[in-house]
Amino acid sequence: MFFSVIVPIYKVEKYLKRCIDSVLSQTCKDFELILVDDGSPDNCPRICDDYAAENSNVKVVHKENGGLVSARQAGTKVATGEYIFNLDGDDALLPDALECAKRIILETNADIVCFSHKEYRNGLTKDIINDVVPAGFYDKEGMEKYVYPHILSDEKMRNLTYFLCGKAIRRTLVTSHQLNVTTKISLGEDLSCIIPCYLDADSCYIDNTPVYLYTIRDDSLTTSFTTKQLTDLAEVINGLCNLNLKKPKDFDEQIARYSAFMCFAILAAAAEGGHFKYLDEIKSLILNSINKELIKKARFEKITSKTKIGMALMKKERIKTAFYFLYFAGKIKSMLKKG
Repeated sequence: MFFSVIVPIYKVEKYLKRCIDSVLSQTCKDFELILVDDGSPDNCPRICDDYAAENSNVKVVHKENGGLVSARQAGTKVATGEYIFNLDGDDALLPDALECAKRIILETNADIVCFSHKEYRNGLTKDIINDVVPAGFYDKEGMEKYVYPHILSDEKMRNLTYFLCGKAIRRTLVTSHQLNVTTKISLGEDLSCIIPCYLDADSCYIDNTPVYLYTIRDDSLTTSFTTKQLTDLAEVINGLCNLNLKKPKDFDEQIARYSAFMCFAILAAAAEGGHFKYLDEIKSLILNSINKELIKKARFEKITSKTKIGMALMKKERIKTAFYFLYFAGKIKSMLKKG
């Protein structure tokens, strides 16, 4: 078996058949499809079982709800393919996704193959999104020179895509790192696996071919704000700092930039959503975590004026002032659009 396609499933009944059909209709047939029902309370479990009854290469794992990380771990534990390809239950693969990945792997023996993707929202497909690193094969020396400088965040706030999905990763490489991701987090779970995979890999291939259709949902967890995002971020940052792997020489600087950017993004989401009641908690979570000192260390080039001002306030520990600045900046932007 060449590929194990792992699909974690929870409350995606509306999208699930499209997702499964996109895998079963792949031009490359050398795969097993592992559907992990993470205690979904809708009709997803039955849909999974129906597909497994009709397709010998479909496996179903039913488990109590434990979150995305635990679902991926459950799928990884039963996977037998040489490479693992992660796919979310509300997304889909384009028809030649696995064929493209297999061709590249057979030609290069790359440990990781990264593809581009398309965004799908309300029936419309957005332009292809490419990685910051040029397409091509990178051995370890090439990764150190060209890939690692963008692994988290370079000075211009550019980075490799953090998505675990849309990548074919050698099973023997990804398994231990996936199983080491804490099940506590619901933000940064992709990054917590893919970063150690990059650092541990001997080679990777960057391909600009779009093989993954990423669905943007208005009800998605990634579009909402909770203060848990800040506790998750601190957990992720601590995990990156404590990786027992050889790290790039500027890894600490990249962690600082990633920390600062994510705190800024979470703060902006809270401000633009008008979550004033959480402001004291937000301030406490930022200033009483590892992020406080990392924000002060972060250095960027060519960032927007809005980001520059917000970052400057955060560096001075003026979290509430930054919140109000981002709130009014969002209001002004909205007024200008309407006008």
